[in-house]
Amino acid sequence: MLRNLIIFAAASMMLAAQNSGDKVTVPFRDPSGPKTLKVSLLNGTVSIRGYDGKDATIETAAHISGRERRPSHVPEGMHRIDNDGMGLDVVEENNTITIVGHNSSAHLNIQVPMQTSLVLRSVNGGAIVVENISGSIDANHTNGGITITNVSGSVLANTTNGKVTVSLNKVSGDKAMSFTSFNGTVDVTLPADVKANVMMKTNNGEIWSDFDIKLSASGKAPVVEDTRSKNGKYKVHLDRAMYGSINGGGPEMQFVTYNGSILIHKK
Repeated sequence: MLRNLIIFAAASMMLAAQNSGDKVTVPFRDPSGPKTLKVSLLNGTVSIRGYDGKDATIETAAHISGRERRPSHVPEGMHRIDNDGMGLDVVEENNTITIVGHNSSAHLNIQVPMQTSLVLRSVNGGAIVVENISGSIDANHTNGGITITNVSGSVLANTTNGKVTVSLNKVSGDKAMSFTSFNGTVDVTLPADVKANVMMKTNNGEIWSDFDIKLSASGKAPVVEDTRSKNGKYKVHLDRAMYGSINGGGPEMQFVTYNGSILIHKK
């Protein structure tokens, strides 16, 4: 516990005082054990790269954008003093490093050991970018794209507004995966020998693939809801999703977008 508090205090002091960027190194408790990195940002960009090392290194920069506008209650001749220091908390506990950003615009460049699982959350700002990681990746954005390349393991990538781009070198054999966007293209590259059951759905777009996807009628049967005896309604729902299998089938993979196309590439 004392070690964790020391790391937290050191990281907080180093990252709170700077105004142009800084770098801090945070060790995992057990370098040989399973490792997890969690990042949560309100605004900003996070870029994560796996490297041949044992610690997490965090480089930060803060940027306040926008023109200076003087409210009517502020006298002439006064100028705004921006707080462009980084508000960031970093905690290591039980081989999990958690990073929480509080600044109006945070930009993080993070390096972690390649064998690290990631849980990433961002609301506004730039993209979530991940590369050279071997582990489970769970990335969720609200207003921004997600780009995940040169990775092995499993991926959950979801954004509301933005493009989802994922390239996997190797897939975990037993984990379901999901790639979704509400407004944006879903572009995923998979190993040629991947085995998967796929669900593909786009409301306003097209689906393209160079895999030989064997389509099935599963899930396409109309769903009938007959409640005429109660409220006089008879409802039929037709599922727009397409179902199929790659290389004989396997764990489930979902590819979903509302406004955009779906591209499924063979690596």
